[in-house]
Parts: sequence; structure tokens; C-alpha cells
Amino acid sequence: HFFRQHCVDISDMLRKVFFFLLLIASTLAFAPPSLPCGVRGGTGSSLSMGFLDSLFGGGKTAEASHILIKGNNASDQCERLKNDIYKKAIGRGDPANGVEPEKLVKAFATAARSKSTCPSKSQGGALGSFGEGQMVPEFDAVAFKKEVGVIHGPVETQFGSHLILITDRK
Repeated sequence: HFFRQHCVDISDMLRKVFFFLLLIASTLAFAPPSLPCGVRGGTGSSLSMGFLDSLFGGGKTAEASHILIKGNNASDQCERLKNDIYKKAIGRGDPANGVEPEKLVKAFATAARSKSTCPSKSQGGALGSFGEGQMVPEFDAVAFKKEVGVIHGPVETQFGSHLILITDRK
């Protein structure tokens, strides 16, 4: 009798703890953090991608870096910066041969550190992995529908002009 009563008590306690943790996880999964540059996620953790999605295998994810430029001629600055990044990545190579992905990522990160107005600049513009719907709609449209390994932009949002380099998509 003593053993059975304690098993019921422990079982009830574990059930309450489980539901409490599930409540916390689902709350965090649907409230991703915000960066002041208009990106609504991007920490790359399972919680920011949707805790329940990571448990049950749902949703697409992307990895990207970005550069945010603000101001009146931000779009023109983005175009010039994009050309500069490609020139640095190609170096003395023949542009007809394209650009090596590692060199493009490195040149993009260098430009992000010096030119971006988003706090992600300290990581070379890297946003980590994020799920659909975590970014502002204009950013999401690029991250989940455009070519990987190419600099896209300028992409205009309410926060300014973005250059976006998609590095992976699953």
C-alpha cells in the first residue's frame, strides 16, 4: 500500500512537471526574439526555430547572413557594396569562372562587420538558422525562395535596405 501511494504521487508530480515544461516550451517557440534591424529570430537554437517543430520534424529552415543599410540612398549603397563584395571574393580570378563559396562568405562577413547597422554585424552578419515566418515577410521571401549562395538585394523593408546571402536551406 505504501509503495503504491508513493508511485501515484510521483506519477502525478511528473505529469505536472511535464505539462509545465510543455507550456513553457510552446510559449517560447511562438515568441521568437527580435533584433532591432527587423529580423525576428536567428539565434539558431531549437527554441527560436520552434521547439515543437524540432521535436516533430516540421518546417523548413534556412541559414543566412545579411547587411542592413539605412538612410536615403541605402539601396544605391547596397548595390555598390554588393559589387565590391563580389570583386573582393573573385580577387584576381576570372569572373567567368564564378566565385568560390568560402571566399564569398568571407568577403560578405568582412563587409557586414564594417558597413551593417544591425547588431548581427559583430558575427559578420550571420543570423544562424531560422524557420519560415521568423523574419519580416520581405526577408522570408528571399530566404526561402531565392537561390542559395548568391547575394540578393537590395531587399527593402521598413528597417532599411538589406543584402542577403543564403548559405543553406533545409
